Amino acid sequence: MKVSINWLKELVDLNTLTDKLINLLPLRSISIKEVTDDFFELDMKGYNRADLLSMRGIAREVAAITGSKINFSDKKIDFPDLPKVEVEVQDQKLCPVYCVAKIENLKVEQSPDTWVKKLSDSGIRSINNVADVTNLTMMEYGQPMHAFDAMKVSGSVRVRVAQKNEKITTLDEKNRELNSEDLLIADNQGPIGIAGVMGGKDSEVSDSTTSILLEAAIFDPVSIRKTAQRHGLPSEASKRFQHGLTKTNLLQALSSAIKMYEGLGGKLTAITLTGNLKDEIKKIKLTQEKINSLIGVKISPEKIESSLKKLGFNLASQGPTLRGWNVQVPYWRLDINIEEDLIEEVARMYGYENISPKPLPDFKSTRFQDPLIYNLKKRLADLGLTEVQTYSFYSSQVILNCQLSIVNLVKIANPISSETEYMRDNLWPNLMEVIAKNIKNGFKDVAIFEIGKVYEPPQKETYRLAIALVNGTDNPIQELNQIFQHLGGVRFVGGVRFENVLQREYFHPTRFTDNMAEVHPRIVNKFGIEQRVAVLEVVLT
Repeated sequence: MKVSINWLKELVDLNTLTDKLINLLPLRSISIKEVTDDFFELDMKGYNRADLLSMRGIAREVAAITGSKINFSDKKIDFPDLPKVEVEVQDQKLCPVYCVAKIENLKVEQSPDTWVKKLSDSGIRSINNVADVTNLTMMEYGQPMHAFDAMKVSGSVRVRVAQKNEKITTLDEKNRELNSEDLLIADNQGPIGIAGVMGGKDSEVSDSTTSILLEAAIFDPVSIRKTAQRHGLPSEASKRFQHGLTKTNLLQALSSAIKMYEGLGGKLTAITLTGNLKDEIKKIKLTQEKINSLIGVKISPEKIESSLKKLGFNLASQGPTLRGWNVQVPYWRLDINIEEDLIEEVARMYGYENISPKPLPDFKSTRFQDPLIYNLKKRLADLGLTEVQTYSFYSSQVILNCQLSIVNLVKIANPISSETEYMRDNLWPNLMEVIAKNIKNGFKDVAIFEIGKVYEPPQKETYRLAIALVNGTDNPIQELNQIFQHLGGVRFVGGVRFENVLQREYFHPTRFTDNMAEVHPRIVNKFGIEQRVAVLEVVLT
C-alpha cells in the first residue's frame, strides 16, 4: 500500500515531522518497504489489516500513534428517494451487499492535476475523470468500485455465477473462459464483468460515455481470491475484497463518489441498495489480569483505556473490583475478534521496545539449540550460503506459482489473511520467492539456505534443510552438488542424518536426483526468474 504523504496530511493534522512518523510506524504499527519525498509504502505481507488498505484507515492509525487529530468523521449517510436500478442478486452468500447508482449528464475528460497527483503517489495511473473517481474512492475508503457505461448495459444488472461455456473479454482485452465458480456481473445479454476482479471491455467507460452505472459491493473473499488466482488477475480491487470490507465504509464511499460525480456536473437519477447494510457490532471482554500476564508488564488501567480509545475502541468498565472492560470494536477493525487481539493493541501502543526481556521459566532447549544444527549452519555459511527465514505458511502466490495441491496441506483454522491459509509442507517453494526478490534487486548469484519446520497432516512436524542456488550458469545443480559433498555427501549433512523428500513433478525431468534437482522451467518462469534454479531439501533426523 503506497501512502501519499500530501494526501495523508489532508486527512490528519499531523503534529510530528514525516521522518519521525516513518521511524515510529514500524515500532507501533507496520513495516515500511520504501520511502520517497512523495509517498511511503507499507509492507502488507503477513498483515491481516484490511483498514490499512485505505487512506482513512492509515490516517486513523497515524493519528493514534502520534496523538494527532484526524480531519474527518463518520457521518450518517442518507440517499435520496429515487427510482431503482433493476438489480438481481442470485446468491446472497457470494454477494451479501450490492449497490448500483445511475449517474447521468457526465462528460469524460482529463482529471484535475490534484487527482492525477494523488493517484500517481498511490501507484495508480490516471485514466479519465470518470474512471479516476472510482480509484480515488477506493484509495481513500478501501472500497473498490466500478463504473459501467449505462448505455452499454442491456436490461437489469444481475449478480450470478458463470454458466457453462461462457466467455468474457476483460478490460485488458483478453478473452477469458469462465469457470462455474466465477462470480459475474451480467446483463440480459451476458457477462459485463468478473465480480471483484475486472470489468468487461464491452461495458467500458469511453470518451462518448455520458451516463454510468456505479457499482459498490461486498463479495465473498474466498470466491474472489480463487477467481483472481484462476485467471491470473491480481488487482488493487481484488486485494481489498479478499481482506474484507465493511458496510459502513461502503455507504460512505458510495456517497463520496456520487458527490464527486455531481461536482463534475453529473446527476444521480436512480439508486438501488440491496442486502443488510448494517455492520455487526463486536464486543469483547478484556481483563487487567490477562493483559499483565501476556505482556509481562503492569500497565495502568488509565494507560490501557487511553491506548484503546485512541485506536477507536469504546470501553465500558466492569467495575473497580473486576479490573476489566467490555470493549466495543470499531467497525473498521475486522481483525479484532478475541481478547488476545485487544491485548496486542495495548502492547504495541505501549511500545514493544519498552518491554524488558525476561528469561522464560523452566526453559528447555529446542532442536534449534542443538550443537549439530548450529555446526551445520556454520558450515553452510562458511561455504558462502546466506541463511534466510521464511514464513511457516505458503502465500497464495507461492501456491499458484508452484502449482501446489492444497488437498494434503494443513489448513490454518484462523489465518492472519485469506492469502496465508495453508502451512508449508516443503521449504523450497518459499525459497523460490526469496530468490526472485534478490534477482529483482540486482543480484545475479544467489545461494541461500533455511533450516526449519514443515507441517504435514494430521499433526506431524519435521525439521528440514533446504538450499536454493542461482549462479548464472546452465547447470547450477553442479555447484549445489559440490556444496552437498562438502557437507558429508549421501549419508550425512554436517553430521546430521537425513532423508530425501523431493517430488519429481515439480522439477526438471532429466535434472533430478534423490536429494537435489533443478526446478521445472514452468515454475521458475512463474516467479519471473529467467535463470536456472537448483534446490536441495532433506529431512534432518
